[in-house]
Amino acid sequence: MSTTVKLRSAVIGYGGAFNMGKHHASKMIESGIEFVAACDLDPARAAQAEQDFPGIRTFTNVSELLAQPDIDLVTVITPHNTHAPLAEQILHSGKHCILEKPMCIHAEDADKLVKLAASKGLMLSVFHNRRWDAWYLTVKDLMDRDLIGDIFHVEMYMGGYNKPGNWWRSSKEISGGMFYDWGAHYIDYLLGIVPGKVQSVRGYIHNRVWHDVTNEDHIESHIQFESGAVAHIEMSSIARAGKAMIRILGTKGAIVAPSLWEGHLTLHTEVNGLNIETKVPCLKDNHDAYYNNIADHLYNGAELVVKPEEARRVIAILETSELSAKAGKELELPYEIN
Repeated sequence: MSTTVKLRSAVIGYGGAFNMGKHHASKMIESGIEFVAACDLDPARAAQAEQDFPGIRTFTNVSELLAQPDIDLVTVITPHNTHAPLAEQILHSGKHCILEKPMCIHAEDADKLVKLAASKGLMLSVFHNRRWDAWYLTVKDLMDRDLIGDIFHVEMYMGGYNKPGNWWRSSKEISGGMFYDWGAHYIDYLLGIVPGKVQSVRGYIHNRVWHDVTNEDHIESHIQFESGAVAHIEMSSIARAGKAMIRILGTKGAIVAPSLWEGHLTLHTEVNGLNIETKVPCLKDNHDAYYNNIADHLYNGAELVVKPEEARRVIAILETSELSAKAGKELELPYEIN
């Protein structure tokens, strides 16, 4: 690294679900960023953070954490509806900010955060670490080798017939809705697979079965790109029959992934006039790359891989899908790329 002064980081949110506070802290340390503080409203979770990382400072009040002058970077790992106000607080305190996905719930808030970070000269990024998933790296490699050609159709699916759990992720007011969990990953994947501007979004929503939770039962988003490419993303908790999680059609080949975790993709292509179907082993995932890039960006000025403007597009598509469903028509995408 080009500097001997170590960046110092903290997390807001050290909840027990998935142990993400410990995960983020560990990845920061591995990337060369010192982890010095954790904040959680629950004193027991703050105590757990100190037990996991002896010697760190712990807080149960966000303002007290942000008043610490020697903290450079704060990662937010809290329920989705708190992301925007916490990020605003962090940026106003003069600290770099990373948000767990999704960036926030509303595209207008995402836009405000993008502009605030730029005005302050601070880094803002979103933890879209799944850009380094094995299956996705393999798709990008096949694209780079021109084995797929011009991609004109993408389908993405996740679901089943299962009652949602009784927790904040099933509350629409807090989570933003069922599309704001894996849907945020899927939209980010999609925007890396299909280049260019989005022309319009058409959403469809069903609330038919699980009436004791406020999230949707089933949501679909049809995304039309200016290139003519079309994507269909479906998330469901009432789908008794499933389908492949990923299906990508191009002018030279097609890719099918029944599961994102099988370790291989099925490639359909043509060789010497023959239609070929073959299993392609997935490349190795590289989830360390996210924080390695953050460190390289802040220490050495390397280009930030997950830019806030990209995360803003994700939120715009998620929100516009719902607004379109309510309006019963296609809608244009706000805050689209120039």
